[in-house]
Amino acid sequence: MIRTQVYLPDELYRELKLLAASGKYKFSELLREGVEEVIRKKKKKAKGKHDPWKTDAVKDIDDYYKTGVVK
Repeated sequence: MIRTQVYLPDELYRELKLLAASGKYKFSELLREGVEEVIRKKKKKAKGKHDPWKTDAVKDIDDYYKTGVVK
């Protein structure tokens, strides 16, 4: 797991701390859950759009790192 630092608006921070203080959740779990939700929504919305990471250039780079040869 990677540790990172983010800036949150004061109100959002307070709301998360209140939820965490209830004992049902950890602050970090709430943040991860929120990030996962955003990723799910963005992926669903972007489904069917062009994915720049699936280009031939990226495939060539992947091939190079796997085999040392670009096809």
